[in-house]
Formats: sequence, structure tokens, C-alpha cells
Amino acid sequence: MWARIMKTIHLTRGEKSLALAYAAIIAMSAGITILIMSGVQGANAIPPEPTWFDTWVILSGALSGGVALYLARGWMGAQGAIGFVRAGVGAIAVGLLAALIAGTLIMPLYGTVFGPIMLVTEFLARPWLAVSWFAVAFAAHALIARWTAERAWGLGRGADRGAVSQLSRLSQVNLYRKNYTR
Repeated sequence: MWARIMKTIHLTRGEKSLALAYAAIIAMSAGITILIMSGVQGANAIPPEPTWFDTWVILSGALSGGVALYLARGWMGAQGAIGFVRAGVGAIAVGLLAALIAGTLIMPLYGTVFGPIMLVTEFLARPWLAVSWFAVAFAAHALIARWTAERAWGLGRGADRGAVSQLSRLSQVNLYRKNYTR
């Protein structure tokens, strides 16, 4: 069934890796939000029958991860050693932006201020959580780099790989009436 869905959507390999990068960051952000809120609310963080607030906390954590990756997408996906360093900065930016957005969505003023502070203190208290966040962020960087390379080589969606694309622009306009506007 999954193969049928993916065949219907017609995603390239780079687009599939981009979607997987977003899914990984979204899942990790939602998990960290649950972990932080369980430290705030104690054992009653996720009751057997979750309330609308508990559902909103999880959704806001997931939403904030996707939005933060979109906002900091310029830091991710570059090639080489400089790209790896930029991905480290991007991982920090995505984490802090996700904490800021999730905190704002959960508790508008209080959460905006204390969301990033709670994330940093949680990373200091549980180093395994910081390591796992950076592992997921660097994996997302590698997946976004695959998508970036695909687009750089002109293999992505909308790429014109036909014989007409090998002609000059003047020939394309004269022979095939292609319209190029600036």
C-alpha cells in the first residue's frame, strides 16, 4: 500500500529524503516537548485519557519542529566541511526556534520566554537528549543535502532534460516559441 501511495505522489529521491528529514525533526521535536512537559507537570503529563491541552502540547511540539526547520533551512544541506559546521549552527537554531514556537503556542507569554531556557536546561540535565537531538539534526542535514544535490544537478521536479533544453535560448524561442520573461 505504501508503494502505491508513493507511486501516486511521484516524489523524486531527493524529495523523499526532504520529507523524511522534516518527519524526523517533527517527531523528535514532539518527543522533546513531551519530555519537557513531563518534567513540568510531573507524572500527570500524559494521562491515560489525554485532555485537549495534552493533545495541543504534542501538536504544538510537532508543528514547531517543522516550522523551525523551514525557517532555518538555509543552514542545512550544504556540502563539505563548511556545510557540516553550518549544520551544527542550524541544529542549534532549529532547536531554539522550535522551543520558542512551541512555548509560544503552549503558553503565549510565559512559554515564549521560558521555552528555550527549559530546552537548554533539559539538554544540560540529560546529555543523551542533546546527543540524540544533534544526531537527528545531522541526519536531517544529510537528507537535505541529498535533495540540494539533486536540485543542483537538475534532476528534481520540473527539470527540463529533453533535447530542446540543449538548444540556446534564441533557438528555443525561434523554433519552439518558448517564452522567457525576466
